[in-house]
Amino acid sequence: MSIKRKYLFLKLRDTFFTGLFVFIPIAITVWIVLWLLSFVNNLILPYLRYVIPVPDIPGIGIAVTVLLIFLSGIVAQNYFGKKLITLWDRLIDKIPLVRSIYVATKQLMENLLNARGKGKFKEAVLVEFPRKGMLSIGFVANKVKIGDTVYYLVYIPTAPNPTSGYTIFVEEKEVIHTDISVEEATKIILSGGLVTKNRITPL
Repeated sequence: MSIKRKYLFLKLRDTFFTGLFVFIPIAITVWIVLWLLSFVNNLILPYLRYVIPVPDIPGIGIAVTVLLIFLSGIVAQNYFGKKLITLWDRLIDKIPLVRSIYVATKQLMENLLNARGKGKFKEAVLVEFPRKGMLSIGFVANKVKIGDTVYYLVYIPTAPNPTSGYTIFVEEKEVIHTDISVEEATKIILSGGLVTKNRITPL
């Protein structure tokens, strides 16, 4: 192979890999966003049609969901809205099963989305779950003592929907502490493992 051809080959190779590093993150981001939008659209649209006749327009469910989110935010930011939410919380508090789901989901969203504040997850850890030899990312919620043994209360979310998962008691010695932050762990879960560190260091 001549020097000119070799140079051309190396140039093409470098261009390809440069494009790969640019294209892959964009493609993955678009794929996740489209999946989430499709999920939201299919989630809200069937129920919306029970209330009002909705035209079969692509993305109408997403538009309505976004509108509802903004309206909820507007309501929650004013005095009367806060009073209304307080009354709603009191009403939900009187319904046993619904109360448990509502409170758990609300606290979980606050923990995942709020980087600061009281009650947030203390750290992200690795635990052997669902069986020995397999590691799952978990969030440390609390630390308790049962008899003479110290346990971590660890919440293990499912991907890509972290609002569902498992809460398990793990012996202190079985918990693997790492250099993964809560924010980094959340990104890993939301991306289904596509966004992660190249190396995880045990502490």
